[in-house]
Amino acid sequence: MKTIPYFIVLSFLISCQGTVTQEKKQETKTEKALPVHANAQIDFSVEGMVCQMGCGGSMRKELKKTGAVDRVEVNFIENEKVQLVKVLFDSTLISEKKISSILNTMNDHQFTAKQIAKKAI
Repeated sequence: MKTIPYFIVLSFLISCQGTVTQEKKQETKTEKALPVHANAQIDFSVEGMVCQMGCGGSMRKELKKTGAVDRVEVNFIENEKVQLVKVLFDSTLISEKKISSILNTMNDHQFTAKQIAKKAI
């Protein structure tokens, strides 16, 4: 009979540990990224895209993770082999080479991105 209270206390402590871990995970997910002030635009011709939502979305996600990309615009035209992707970024935080590398290596090298233009904005 005396072991029941110990079991209850032990169960309570174990369950509290899981709650703290879940709260920390939620705090991490809700952190907002600082706004990026783009000062350059780079345009790519991209092969290997099959849709605007999936492919374009994964490109946006990967590039925005760098903390240096403000916006990614995908001009997807169905049944075209080559698509146009514009990336607006802060050139003091990331290089053109790094952006190109991210696009060319993501999704297990699904895309072939070639820089076609660059301009300051």
